[in-house]
Amino acid sequence: MIISVLILVGAFFVAWRVSPREKAEDAFVHGAGQVGLLGALALFGVDYFTSYFYATGEMMSALHPHGLQRYAFAAVAVITGANVVFGGLYIYALGVFRDGGGAYSASLRYLGAGAGLVVAVVLIQDYVMTVVVSSLSGVDQLLSIFQQVDIAWYYHVALGGSLCAATWYLTIRGRAESVSIVVGMLSLFVILTVVMFIGLVVAVQRGVPPAPAEVLTGAAPSVAQALFHLLTASMKGMVALTGLEAMSNGIQFVVDEDAPIVTWGRKHLPRLRGLWQLYSGAAGIGRLVQTSFIFYGATTTSLLTYFSIQFNVFDGTRGMTLVGNLASIGFNQLDGGWILYWAYQLLAVVLLAGASLTAFQDLQ
Repeated sequence: MIISVLILVGAFFVAWRVSPREKAEDAFVHGAGQVGLLGALALFGVDYFTSYFYATGEMMSALHPHGLQRYAFAAVAVITGANVVFGGLYIYALGVFRDGGGAYSASLRYLGAGAGLVVAVVLIQDYVMTVVVSSLSGVDQLLSIFQQVDIAWYYHVALGGSLCAATWYLTIRGRAESVSIVVGMLSLFVILTVVMFIGLVVAVQRGVPPAPAEVLTGAAPSVAQALFHLLTASMKGMVALTGLEAMSNGIQFVVDEDAPIVTWGRKHLPRLRGLWQLYSGAAGIGRLVQTSFIFYGATTTSLLTYFSIQFNVFDGTRGMTLVGNLASIGFNQLDGGWILYWAYQLLAVVLLAGASLTAFQDLQ
């Protein structure tokens, strides 16, 4: 148990040290609502970071009832390709619309005021849906801890409303405070996720058996039906594109200076001058956030899909979500792993609710 406690304490310490804090001499900058790279990752990236907790589960839920989970990597390939395409387009767009605006600005310039208005309304709907999905996903994760995912819908709505209200309160407290809290939580999430995946690798090496196979009712799907389910799975797994648009819209909240990694690169790797130019200034910070989206989505979806198939666990198995099941397996490879499991699940609840920050920031 002592190892698990030390890991958790160490993770909290690192998260506390990494979290940026507003300095008195910089108050006028934060007062204007400007943030750096870590702040941009926190406010505009938390939506796609936390899609890890539900996107792959939704994807596998579209395939598993039909016995098609072995084809899940086809859906992963579609998701990865879409991430690259959309991510690349938004990265390019920040060069054209350096003051931000995303799809709204592009539609307004190239398609006219009518199209721009339609896009603006759709984006508002998207942000509202992001708030709803994030809050309810946080509720699912909370109920997963107690293996009560299947309780009545009105409990989901009531709990989701409570989480949404808490996130809204944090938003109106200001970006400086929001950034400090969310960066700390994301740092803790990264550390514990790495520990979980190490535990899952250990579980594979130890030969931990998969969950008992469920009896599937109904006829096997035809080729056309299988392709339809794969397409559905791809769409369900591709749920965090809001972060790309949010970063473009929120570029005015980003300080117009080079990120530390760009400053370091200019000094130590001057031959990559074109790369550092691409990622320079406020637009460069936005592009770094959007680039992280491309690699993060492909990596986490692939890993979760592999271990989902390996251990035959999905949303609803043992009354838990997919990530809840994998966290239980991974952390329990450590002595006292239940401590890390509970910490991870509670962190997931807070982070999923916090993903609403991305939408709340852009709704402003």
